[in-house]
Amino acid sequence: MRLSVLDGRSRWQCPACGYVQYENPVPGVGILIEYEGQLVLVQRDRPPREGEWALPSGFIEADESVEDAAVREAHEETGLKIELLELFGVYSFPEGPPRSGLIIFYRAHPLNITELHAGDDARAVRLFTPDEFPPICFRTHREVIARWQTMRELAVNGNQESGPSGMTIRRAQPADHAQIVELMRLIPDEADMTQGEREHVLEELRTNGSVEVWVAESDTHAVVGFCALSFTKTLTETRAWLDALVVEPSSRRRGVGRAMFELAMRRARARGAAQLLVDSTRGSPSAQDFYRACGFDAEEIERIRIR
Repeated sequence: MRLSVLDGRSRWQCPACGYVQYENPVPGVGILIEYEGQLVLVQRDRPPREGEWALPSGFIEADESVEDAAVREAHEETGLKIELLELFGVYSFPEGPPRSGLIIFYRAHPLNITELHAGDDARAVRLFTPDEFPPICFRTHREVIARWQTMRELAVNGNQESGPSGMTIRRAQPADHAQIVELMRLIPDEADMTQGEREHVLEELRTNGSVEVWVAESDTHAVVGFCALSFTKTLTETRAWLDALVVEPSSRRRGVGRAMFELAMRRARARGAAQLLVDSTRGSPSAQDFYRACGFDAEEIERIRIR
């Protein structure tokens, strides 16, 4: 093998057959295993960074998918069987360690948290709340944990976030209630609300603490849409209902409905719900098409799996 300049880079090449030894990044996977607002971290038992803390992670084998690698690495290092929730990000680490690579992160939910224990390549493993996190040894792990913390704080405590086209999505205030009631007239079942029904809705908005209402506000401070969420607890789970999601006609097809739907999903996850449900019979045909595009199933009571 000899060094040759190919494609503007020095590469090892065989002078006899022309074979080029490319140094491509290796793919890895990392898992953010969430349980009651905490993350599972492992203390590494082998180089690199032996004795330091990181997310469960490892390299992908040649004969497995990224998802299979995430499930395998989680079980090997923590003893946990997991359910993947979503792809959370892809990060690169050209600096090593020790090889250049990229890492694909997933959010996951443990199915057997009582069996948490240090396994392969782990000296210790435990759940940490955000204010307990130890120093994290890998840059990509620090960055993805920081992003997870930001999104969690917004979902749990945040009252406002940026929306599409310069709009703001925020918690409804008492001054918004009259505009919300007017927007409710766009729901077919509510188009002919009587004055008594309007007053009942206004009273519910003022006093019903089990319903979360969020509004989309334009740059002129007009409320152009809203979504309402309610939560019920059964013996085995928390159920989240998308009671209403309405956008006024002139603001449609600008991403407002999608932004409020994504907020509803984050709020449902933060409250521990496994599914988000909606009664599609109350929506217009365009609303039903929107719910299907978001991933709800095709039933009268439609549902989308969150975790």
